[in-house]
Amino acid sequence: MADTPVIDRIRVYTKGFGSDRYSWSALMPLMVNTDTITRVSLSDGSEGMGAVCSCVEHGVDLAIAHGIRPLLPGLLGQGVSDIHGLWEWMTWRKPYIGNPSIAAIDIALWDLAARRARQPLYQYLGGTRDRIQSYASIPVLENHDANIRLINRLAAEGVTLFKFHYECQADADIGLIEAIDDAFGGSGIGFMFDAECAYSPDDALRVATAAEKAGFLWLEAPMPDRNLADYAALKSRTGVPVLPAGITIADEVDIANALQTDAWSAIRCDTASSGGITPMRRIASLAESHGMKFELQSWGSSLSTAANFHLTLATPHSSYFEVPVPRQDFDIPGVTRLHVDDAGDALAPAGHGLGLDVNWDELEAGADLIFDTSA
Repeated sequence: MADTPVIDRIRVYTKGFGSDRYSWSALMPLMVNTDTITRVSLSDGSEGMGAVCSCVEHGVDLAIAHGIRPLLPGLLGQGVSDIHGLWEWMTWRKPYIGNPSIAAIDIALWDLAARRARQPLYQYLGGTRDRIQSYASIPVLENHDANIRLINRLAAEGVTLFKFHYECQADADIGLIEAIDDAFGGSGIGFMFDAECAYSPDDALRVATAAEKAGFLWLEAPMPDRNLADYAALKSRTGVPVLPAGITIADEVDIANALQTDAWSAIRCDTASSGGITPMRRIASLAESHGMKFELQSWGSSLSTAANFHLTLATPHSSYFEVPVPRQDFDIPGVTRLHVDDAGDALAPAGHGLGLDVNWDELEAGADLIFDTSA
């Protein structure tokens, strides 16, 4: 009988990307996007890849890669048939090893498993649909006209849903919501607004009222996620769906506890902040058991949003896929881009696993940091 393949090499890369810096809150400085990318190889020559995105203001973020490094000696020599067991082994290292570092390895293991099964990851996870409606996630722009111009340009390319960010101050944000409604109300274009946890309860209600009047699909992060009582009160007083930011309450147990307060209209989280595909599958089941939508946050390149994309495809109670714009500022040289068609649908790549093609020589040549650990 052939030997069971084991992990014999793990490579970790960090790559800053984008020709410009963006913010998604007027309270936040301009940020540098970084992908931390993992490449897990087995003794039989097969391999999988994973990636997570992070953002810091002063340069490329090396923290997630350095968080992965202590895990590498314990992973080398391990079989990969029990991904959940490997994930549990990694989570025993928390809080000193953070969820994004664990996620970068966990995603690569799921990609590897799907590749070995010769299936796209969404099919390996039990999904059947190969496309989903996307929405363009717009960073903070300077004024109403800049937002309207970008929406018009992207709408001409087929985008029909938009989420935008602005000043995180109620009067200014209401002004933009009203301007968007004046410009596009009745056009068939849909909108969401993300307040990045900035409001008081009173201001959150004012903005929710404006968003409801304008027919917005949801109001995201009006207050800090942990202000559950304030969320529950807001949700009871508005007809617009109210979602959390999905970053500070990210672990399965914490989300389950939050659901007991009836604070949110849907669950929102992210594969990186929640620790990988392994826990996200259980969180998706948690949403389903509560009759709630599961709307994933996705920010980063095509490579670092690919796991969220496949999870979204595999989850029937996920409605949309978030695509940051302008898209060219979220590309990584050497990595194919997830395709959005002229109807605004994000389409599953044709390949196995995550399905993206990576020119590793090109990526390595431009990497800011590389670890290469072998058995």
